[in-house]
Amino acid sequence: MEQESRIDAEWVAINAFREILKLSTKGDLAKATYDDALDFGGELYPALLGKETSILRRARESDTTKEYRQRARLKSQKENKKIEALELLVTDIKEIEELLQVARKSKDLGRVDQLRNRLKSLSTSRNELAPTPHTENQLIFRDTTAAVQGLPAIDSGKSYRDFRLPDDNVLRIRVLHPDKSEHITGADIIYERHNPYEQSASLVVVQYKIWKNKSLRINEPRLAEQLKKMRSFTCESDLCENYLQNKAFRFPYCTAFLRPTDKLQKPDQKFISSGEHIPICKIQACATNNERGNPVIEYKKIRPTSLSGEAFEYLFTANKIGSRKLEYDELERLYEKFKVSASSDQIVIHAQEVVESS
Repeated sequence: MEQESRIDAEWVAINAFREILKLSTKGDLAKATYDDALDFGGELYPALLGKETSILRRARESDTTKEYRQRARLKSQKENKKIEALELLVTDIKEIEELLQVARKSKDLGRVDQLRNRLKSLSTSRNELAPTPHTENQLIFRDTTAAVQGLPAIDSGKSYRDFRLPDDNVLRIRVLHPDKSEHITGADIIYERHNPYEQSASLVVVQYKIWKNKSLRINEPRLAEQLKKMRSFTCESDLCENYLQNKAFRFPYCTAFLRPTDKLQKPDQKFISSGEHIPICKIQACATNNERGNPVIEYKKIRPTSLSGEAFEYLFTANKIGSRKLEYDELERLYEKFKVSASSDQIVIHAQEVVESS
């Protein structure tokens, strides 16, 4: 059960980080793969998704890497001392490279294809095992020193990292999380799109939750409390009200969404998740009672009301959904009032995209 909880925690975090990538790259799926999300999350939350900690990352490693991890574990037992998989791997790489050097000198290049293939596999494993940080070319976004000052902070005491996006906007991210990562049951995204020249922002809030067999019990105490806080933070704070009477066409100013996430049955399962986003004000209308009389939402019942992942990302990027425009002083008062931070079982990913307008 402890490993299952850990897998759930990692999986919900990967989906949340992937949402961040999709929103900030304007839905560019080539820059928002699950592997990208795993790497990005590993940089920002290494205790959960780092190379040396993540169960799901290990499950996605090549067979060669798994082989060397097994060899290192058993060799450590045999010799009664710690032996690293990377140490064994580097030794074998060096030996094959020396043999290929012999072949080059003797011009015996026609019969070394198996050695070349093996060296390629070992080199891939070295990249998987080496505990080196990502270079700028390995990360989808590059760290930037062109930070924008004066953005309203969700928690001024928490550190953040700034990234340069492909369209030259700046993305500032804070990750607030519980001390015990294996107890995580869900994640919140607060994504803000800023116009610093107007000193304003619009935002969207997404609550991620694991469901089983595409069904989620909505009166479960922790989820009910999280949705209550979310509703208070957004709906009851009138973030969906259009006081400016904007005449341009726009969908309703829905700000808060529940994003059920399919459960992984095993760590090496192919990563895929249905991406339905349901406005939290519509949850009760979509709910039905299960055989035990508990209110639940089910995939087939929410589909007429929810937004697919692709539609959600496009509409928010196009400024067709999300909150009304908030002036900075109002946004600061909102954060001061609610003091949003990670709970004992939630990750909060706070992302601020700064639109570089002329």
